[in-house]
Amino acid sequence: MPDEVNTKGCGICTMYNYLFVAGGIKGYGDKCKLSDKVFCYNPITDNWSEIRPLKQPRSQLKLVSMEGFLYAIGGECLFTVEKYDPRMDRWTTVAPLPKGAFAVAHEATICNGELYVSGGSLFYRLLKYDPKRDEWQECPYNNSRKKSTDMVAFKNFIYRFDVNRDQGVNVFKYNTVVKMWHDSASLQQTNPLPFRCAIIGNNIYCVNKSQTLQFIVEEENARFGPEPLKAPFEAKGVLFPFVLSLPEKAETISV
Repeated sequence: MPDEVNTKGCGICTMYNYLFVAGGIKGYGDKCKLSDKVFCYNPITDNWSEIRPLKQPRSQLKLVSMEGFLYAIGGECLFTVEKYDPRMDRWTTVAPLPKGAFAVAHEATICNGELYVSGGSLFYRLLKYDPKRDEWQECPYNNSRKKSTDMVAFKNFIYRFDVNRDQGVNVFKYNTVVKMWHDSASLQQTNPLPFRCAIIGNNIYCVNKSQTLQFIVEEENARFGPEPLKAPFEAKGVLFPFVLSLPEKAETISV
């Protein structure tokens, strides 16, 4: 990864098998500054390139891809939202998050062509962005006040993962069709660390520096795997799992 990429406070997502890293914080202490830079990684060529910068520097933003566009959502004390068109290499401003929503867009995911953002300080909120109307709508919220560590979509459902020092990990499921929340699953653990999620097949992998949990999604129910998987080798800091298809390396044959 190039030195110019700011991994602290950045937004990360994939689109069309490319990895995008946007925003973040550069520098330390009193000299730190928000970044507007955006980088793209091509796994086929194994090369990084810098693309059009954000219209506004951001840290703690959420970066997601939807229908061929990137969306840079909020950030620390920011309600603005930007949309990137890779064909034009251009960022444009779209409808901002509703005023008073939350200072940081805690989590974001895409489900059925619509963008969902969760967060809240005093209580949990779920907002939905309709790209056709360029507007945000309030969705039914869950009563849990626990800390949400990640939120991912699978088919018509959104799975919200909460971590709690005493109770372990709790999963809540939101049906985007009937607009209702349900308890999905739980896992008893002592002092679980926050994690980030990535989906492969019908498995949601919850990854942090100490372990990897496997959350199996089936038609009628969802459950955690029987045993935690090993953590990534020599993992440090906060991990951001993502999925890319890498080219197979040709074997070298000596004659």
